[in-house]
Amino acid sequence: MSDPTNAVKQAREAAAMMRARGAYGEQAGSEPPRREKPSHEQLFRWAVIEPDLEDVRSTRRFGAPFTAFKRLLLRLLEQYHAELLAQQTRFNVTMIGELRELERRLDELERRLVGDKRSP
Repeated sequence: MSDPTNAVKQAREAAAMMRARGAYGEQAGSEPPRREKPSHEQLFRWAVIEPDLEDVRSTRRFGAPFTAFKRLLLRLLEQYHAELLAQQTRFNVTMIGELRELERRLDELERRLVGDKRSP
């Protein structure tokens, strides 16, 4: 067993050695993969919150009573949760709209900047 103060350093060194041997399936010295920018439509889909109440369950050995209790609580608090979800969804959609407006303004400013550099 290692000393806790050196554990992180040892783990990083071991991971670096394994990475150099190709244990992680990466090319040595390669750049991290580029993330695709999500489309505006995808952002709007993500902004709308739609929880699946069928996901409410218990993973305990005898979880049926716990699952029933959780579903009862959800039913009792349904109005409260609906209001919370509606408020959060409105906020998310508004933020996506603001983001689109900022991107539009940025594109306009960049277009003007490029136009000003060409006109002298």
